[in-house]
Amino acid sequence: MSLTVLNLEEARELEARCANRMGLDALMRRAGAFAAEWISEHVPGGHAVVLAGPGNNGGDAIVCALELKKRGFTVELVLPGGDPKTELARTMLAEWRSRGLETLEDPYSAMKAQVVVDGLFGTGLKRPITGDYMDAVQWFNERMAYKVALDVPSGLNSETGLWVGTVPGVRADATITFLSHKSGLFMNEGADASGTVVMTELDVSIPLTRLGVIESADFAHILEPRRNFSHKGTFGHLAVVGGANGHVGAALLSARAGLKLGAGTVTVELLADNTPAVDLVQPELMFSAEPLDFEKFTAAVIGPGLGTSERAKERLRAALAASCPLVIDADALNLIAADKSLLTALLHRTVATVITPHEVEGARILHVDPKVIQADRVNAVRDIALQTGAITVLKGPGTLVAMRSSRTWLSPIGATSLATAGSGDVLSGMIGAFFAQRYDTVESVLGAVMLHARAGAGHLAGLTAGEIAPAAAWILEEERRKIRAERQPQ
Repeated sequence: MSLTVLNLEEARELEARCANRMGLDALMRRAGAFAAEWISEHVPGGHAVVLAGPGNNGGDAIVCALELKKRGFTVELVLPGGDPKTELARTMLAEWRSRGLETLEDPYSAMKAQVVVDGLFGTGLKRPITGDYMDAVQWFNERMAYKVALDVPSGLNSETGLWVGTVPGVRADATITFLSHKSGLFMNEGADASGTVVMTELDVSIPLTRLGVIESADFAHILEPRRNFSHKGTFGHLAVVGGANGHVGAALLSARAGLKLGAGTVTVELLADNTPAVDLVQPELMFSAEPLDFEKFTAAVIGPGLGTSERAKERLRAALAASCPLVIDADALNLIAADKSLLTALLHRTVATVITPHEVEGARILHVDPKVIQADRVNAVRDIALQTGAITVLKGPGTLVAMRSSRTWLSPIGATSLATAGSGDVLSGMIGAFFAQRYDTVESVLGAVMLHARAGAGHLAGLTAGEIAPAAAWILEEERRKIRAERQPQ
């Protein structure tokens, strides 16, 4: 895990250490220069309007403006609130003016540009943007130009991804963030407002933190091509339990995903009154009219469409007592949230266990309002993992994965297309598939989360849950094909 995510306190501590070692001046110049270089490489056209705020984020913007000038851009520098307040930003502004360059106070007087740069407010914003700065934000959002935010979009809480206040802030096409990723860029409002996120460490060594961004290296073994000498038993037997009356589709989606992502065999136990003899869409699935013996399976998924009946509770209790790796989702989570004895059984499990709540299910487990989860998703997922003893996948924009140790990963891909009925059932089946194939526990979870996200990427709307697993399987096979090709003798 080479990409790290720092919270606000850690980011400030790192910035202070860097300032002591190399000087904040040098750090600001690196940030502005990187931003200008990236813009010049990715944005066609030669006219830029740069908005600079009162603090050091404004200083970064002024350096960016200076560097864009060096690269041949026509640059208009706008100071909506007048000259910056911090000494370092004022130093950068003096350098700008020493070259005979002027500034504007009203962005509406600027000429039409190909790129506009937001350097109004950074990670330290604590109160809503108002006045001339809010006017500048609105001007920025109205432009047809390519929009770039520096560090974080102005107005966004860099940790939670929520707006500071009730009025939305900057919405960028790209955000160039410095030193580390910020969790707020990938969740809640931040997932949309940030656009493409580009992170530069500015050649500064980053300390290991408890929050990191998921990379392919984190599930490298799953990407390895399969061995030629193998059979269905090699890839395990997955049990899927759920599908009460009216919710059979949830269990089928999970089971089909298990097959698509490589489980050798998948058997389904439905709680509905009438169990089908065959799944006409996926006839490879097997069905059991009798309760499954979890000890006979390599892994199990319980919860999709399970319901909250006494029978559902009995099947969950049996699953919790079993010695196979277990994925718990949907109604099974609601049962655990409402029954302390089930929570105790979950805490006492000694084999791999994953729970996959969304914000409402997570709130039920913690007995808080869902808004509490939304306001601090990172600490919420850690609290859930600690209280349940299970690896926790908190679904949503910027899906998070937390261990009981509080070590946490963030998915950098947020796809609104995955906000569709059954999407979570598919994810649970994908995790179950990797468990069944006996992959490492953490790799199984991280791999499933990332492949699930990548399957949804690029789809704005209309993606159905049934299309996710085939797309994820195709992506996985493409990665394996690339590895095989690289290993072929030249």
